[in-house]
Amino acid sequence: MRHIDRLCGALIVAAALTPTLSSAAVDPREGEALYVGTTPLKNGGAPCLACHGLAGHGLAFSASFGPDLSAAGETYDAETLATALEDVPFPSMEPIYRGHALTQGERADLAAFLLEARAAPPPAGGALGRLLLEAGLVAAAILALLAVLFRRRMPPVTAALAAARRAEGGSR
Repeated sequence: MRHIDRLCGALIVAAALTPTLSSAAVDPREGEALYVGTTPLKNGGAPCLACHGLAGHGLAFSASFGPDLSAAGETYDAETLATALEDVPFPSMEPIYRGHALTQGERADLAAFLLEARAAPPPAGGALGRLLLEAGLVAAAILALLAVLFRRRMPPVTAALAAARRAEGGSR
């Protein structure tokens, strides 16, 4: 009986000393780095941006497998977000994170980042504006390359046409 009392006392002390999500130091910047993948997840899971878009992150329309998480912070609180990341209740995410569970710190940092992203104003122009800008830059680069490559092709054609006109008695 005495051993059970000691074990219960030890468990109570351990629970009191274990930091909870609300008391742990969370870092939204670390959550952002985990989200975009600049800091790899400790257990080797894929970064969130691989499947989920978030206003202001990634190329326009690049992450389209999962839903956009821009409004996640408006719908859920930090505890709910961290719990969702712990249990991964979504069938499409389960095979990706099986054996690659997020740590408690990663969950807290990601939740803090998603809550902070809620308060941030959306970037000017949005994703469509950025997509159009990127497409315009690519088109301009292709046109410039074609102009350089085919610049020398026209003089022989022009000279041949001028010679044919002169042979016919034309003014040129």
